[in-house]
Amino acid sequence: MNRVAARTSARDDTTRERLLRSGIVLARRGGLRALTVRSLAAHARVNLGSFVYHFGTREAFIAELVERWYSPIWLQLQATVEQELPPVAKLERLILQLVEWASRNRAFLGHLLMDASAGEKAVVRFLRTVAGRHPLLVVQMIRESQAAGQIVRGDPVHLMLFAMSAMGLPVLLAHGAAAGRVFPPATRRFVVGYATDRRHVTERLEWLMTGIRARGAVP
Repeated sequence: MNRVAARTSARDDTTRERLLRSGIVLARRGGLRALTVRSLAAHARVNLGSFVYHFGTREAFIAELVERWYSPIWLQLQATVEQELPPVAKLERLILQLVEWASRNRAFLGHLLMDASAGEKAVVRFLRTVAGRHPLLVVQMIRESQAAGQIVRGDPVHLMLFAMSAMGLPVLLAHGAAAGRVFPPATRRFVVGYATDRRHVTERLEWLMTGIRARGAVP
């Protein structure tokens, strides 16, 4: 690659990155349903032609944006499953990683659900594919933990739903408390703190694992 081509490639990469970073910022503020190509280009300080050159359409941009946002946690979860650990330890780590990620991204997640309800096609497709990713990793570790005699017998999918509701619903409550402005500030801080503080999250996880641990299994 000659110098002119290298400079052009670097500039294109920078423009693409600026658009994606701006997309994340704007999505956290008002959701992808409110995102327009014009507002995105203005925030990224690029022209509309640059957007078309890199992404073609708004829907293609949103599809790439949500995959980019999800990719780090998906890679982290896959790495956890590949570790040389007892399956119940991997299950516990998966749940903790998912809850901490959801806590950090609760505003974005809240908007994604609203985006899907509003009919954003790229978001709907993304959520459908996600259903076959991290939930299945959790189910896989539940099955392996059951086979090792570490957790109670039962429908693995039902156990996965129980675990994620016990751990995930407080995060959704925290998002509602923070975004809805229904509670006074002191109450909001109280709810968000209990729902997302690592100490409280790990305490709930300990209660969960105690509840599903097989009788006689070593913690």
